[in-house]
Amino acid sequence: MIICYVCMFFSIILLSLTGMQGYFNFYIMNASYQEFALFSTTFYMFSQTLIMFYFIGSGTAIKKEIAQNEIKTSLYEKIKKTKMILFPHLTLNMFLIGTAFILIGAVDTGSVSKLVQSSLFIISYLHFIYIIMIQHTGFKENIDIIIELADMNNVNSLVN
Repeated sequence: MIICYVCMFFSIILLSLTGMQGYFNFYIMNASYQEFALFSTTFYMFSQTLIMFYFIGSGTAIKKEIAQNEIKTSLYEKIKKTKMILFPHLTLNMFLIGTAFILIGAVDTGSVSKLVQSSLFIISYLHFIYIIMIQHTGFKENIDIIIELADMNNVNSLVN
């Protein structure tokens, strides 16, 4: 989970730098806007995929623990609810950021105006900030569920 937070931090920094580089037209480590945007988008996609797999993996582990210890609880429903809130936003944002990156090439060829690409990037960036808040809430809920499950396991082991 800590790695997910580190990746979220670097993603927001890289996307911020990409946005500023597109607006002010400067180089970062001899990388043009297009080159740096490719790096930023690739890292962003990696980090968001990692976060998705974290929630999938932790949900599977919690479900397995509930089934293995025969605990009657609605904890897994909370996990599903968190994923149902997070995943649609996350998938949409990955699509929007990817589209904004692809439109950089369309702007360079003159097929799309820079205003359209920039507007999509700004909307995607603001949506990403919203998603970070949703992810943080999801991580907190996930930890609370794990703590609650651990407490239930301790009670069950004392009874048996």
